Amino acid sequence: MRAAISTTVMPGIKIIDTSFLPALIRGKTLLSKSYRFALALLLGGLLSIQACTRETATQATAKEAAPDFTIELFGGGNFRLSDYKGKAVVINFFASWCVSCGEETPIIEKVAHQYPPQEVAFLAIAVDDTEKKAKEFLRKTGLTIPAGLDKTGKIKDGYGLYGMPTTYFIDREGKINYLHAGVVTEDLLKHEIGKLLAAQTTH
Repeated sequence: MRAAISTTVMPGIKIIDTSFLPALIRGKTLLSKSYRFALALLLGGLLSIQACTRETATQATAKEAAPDFTIELFGGGNFRLSDYKGKAVVINFFASWCVSCGEETPIIEKVAHQYPPQEVAFLAIAVDDTEKKAKEFLRKTGLTIPAGLDKTGKIKDGYGLYGMPTTYFIDREGKINYLHAGVVTEDLLKHEIGKLLAAQTTH
């Protein structure tokens, strides 16, 4: 598979080259509903952030509801996404064998400590991994946000993941506002979280 190519659209923020996506679809590589769901969100997110560079930011006309899930946390207890409605949620999908994932963990850790947990919830989910290796990865990289292992792959399939790292930004209503495939930067995290916090709920 062709490697994704990063393109800078604003200082500190990069998006991936999606020119290979139509070919994948034509070749019937991505047939499942979850993959089509993720591709639609990705393309919508790219259009949104490109609009921001023209200082005329536009929101997607219809956001997708984030698939609900419950995951057992390494530190004890469970994380159920629907319990966090009313807060902004940042979900980072990673794997211990993913070299790029190790590059962004210090950034995620730094940014996570800059927002009160009453406003923003951070979660790291290990996929295609083992609990032992995932825990060791977190220990080595110093990532202390709540984390767990997608043991069955249902969460990964529900979000249509096709690569790691991938980070989802979910608004207070439980809808996906943006997703970023690839390594996140501090600027990108703050930019997207800022949009989540600035948005008003419809309730």
